[in-house]
Amino acid sequence: MTQTSAAPSPASKTRGGALDALRFVAALFVVVFHFGDTAPIALRTVHGFLERGYLATDFFLILSGFVLAKAYGAGVASGKVSLQRFWLKRLARCYPTHIITLAILVVMVLVAGALGMPPTNEGRFDLSGLPAQIFLLHAFGLGDDQWNVPSWTISTLLICYAFFPMLWRAMLRITSVWICLGLAVAIVVGSNALSLALLGQQQFNLGGQWCLFRAAPLFLAGLVLARAVQTGRWTTGSARLVGFGGGAALLANAWWVGPDLINILAICTIIIGCGASPVTKPIPGAEWGAKVSFCLFMVHTITGAIWFDVVEPLAARLHPAVESVAWEAWAMWLGALAFTVIASDLYNRFIDEPIQNWIGRKWFARPVSPPAVSERPDPRPAAEQSA
Repeated sequence: MTQTSAAPSPASKTRGGALDALRFVAALFVVVFHFGDTAPIALRTVHGFLERGYLATDFFLILSGFVLAKAYGAGVASGKVSLQRFWLKRLARCYPTHIITLAILVVMVLVAGALGMPPTNEGRFDLSGLPAQIFLLHAFGLGDDQWNVPSWTISTLLICYAFFPMLWRAMLRITSVWICLGLAVAIVVGSNALSLALLGQQQFNLGGQWCLFRAAPLFLAGLVLARAVQTGRWTTGSARLVGFGGGAALLANAWWVGPDLINILAICTIIIGCGASPVTKPIPGAEWGAKVSFCLFMVHTITGAIWFDVVEPLAARLHPAVESVAWEAWAMWLGALAFTVIASDLYNRFIDEPIQNWIGRKWFARPVSPPAVSERPDPRPAAEQSA
């Protein structure tokens, strides 16, 4: 790797690479984490790392800054993309799925209550908490652990997006890849140390009332990592060495259930390696996984409620061995994962993508100027003027 200020290579824009595949893996890990206590044996008792699904959310927070810098950095820095247009596009990308998911949950809770089956999670589905959910006030300490819990990420990231142009212009002043890497480490280590000093808890798993403090440094770290990829001339070999090295460190630390700080630094290393490595051959299914990952992250609360509160009790009533035979109980639990992935794919295909296409055409399509039409000369001879 040599240092340069050259722009990222065109190959980095190709879809279907390792980062797309990792989005799906991370989203699925979040689902496994949230479904873990409903397994025949609680997953957190099987291995300590299985109770650290929150690290997948931290991965998304870092990746969000990284991807936005690569996708919108040049346009925002040059002024071709205004802050208003950029922020509204991000809002339009996130908010429809959030509000549709919330509406479905409200209907489900009301119907269950009318049938005499009130929610077992006391306080989570309190109707008084709906305004904070609708207006995404999680970042201001409201709506903590209520309704669709993953929506707090949207609330915090929308605030981060508002500062993105200013932050990225500051990043462009850095021309050394080593300064970028050092700054990224300083942000991650420093914000975690500050969280430990002020709150007595690691930053990477802070509760909802501190979600902005959790998200903002990780988003900023993602911007710095994007600049590190941009300022360094990464060869394919060096990029893959960094990416696989980070993956090995993450797996080793996960196996030994080591400090989360090591996990986050390993995740940053993986993102650098994958982001700097050109996509010479798309990974099969990676682009699909990237598209489905957002829906998987956002709607698994609904699919989990349907499966564990409706499908599983019905199956146990029709076939009692489901709860008594180990392999059938595990098959039933794995069915929840399959059901969630299938439902997320259908949601993406028939709800999210059509809505996004309509919004893009309706609000963000740039008007195309008609081509200039030159007047064809009149082949007829001009009439002579009379005296």
